[in-house]
Amino acid sequence: MNKFYKNLLKHNWLYISGILILVVLAFFLKGNLESSITKISTQHKTLATRSSSLLSLATLRGEFAKANPYFSFLENILPPRDQLLSFSNELENIARKNNLEFSFSFGEEKLSSGKDPGQISFRAIVNGSYKGISDFLNSIETSRYFIDPSSVDMVKRGSSFSATINGKVFFR
Repeated sequence: MNKFYKNLLKHNWLYISGILILVVLAFFLKGNLESSITKISTQHKTLATRSSSLLSLATLRGEFAKANPYFSFLENILPPRDQLLSFSNELENIARKNNLEFSFSFGEEKLSSGKDPGQISFRAIVNGSYKGISDFLNSIETSRYFIDPSSVDMVKRGSSFSATINGKVFFR
């Protein structure tokens, strides 16, 4: 049997070595193929991400062109800080129109940052009829200033009422 294997190897060594070379080559190519597939997959994902980003950029540029005329309008919605000097006068005029006694004071100021508008806290005290105070509150909500009334305390004093309004007025 030993002679049989020797003869088999002697006559077929070329085929056996060819098969061994092909097996080694197949393992080598399999490793390179997996590496190449991973690389191609990564590049495909990167390309898809960049394509999506480019599409988003093009969409944003188109929307910016549509929105650009409104930027000046939006910037002018909030009054500049200087115009807040007339805020107390406007509230006093509204109080007078509703036959109310009026006192006013500004509080702490917070300057505007890049994202948030500036704000100044205020306190207004009005005395008079319930209807006059109610009309006063409705009027200041629709005034040209953006205000955030944080609290309204209303107390009955005899036949009239007194309201203390604490809030913030915003500026750019």
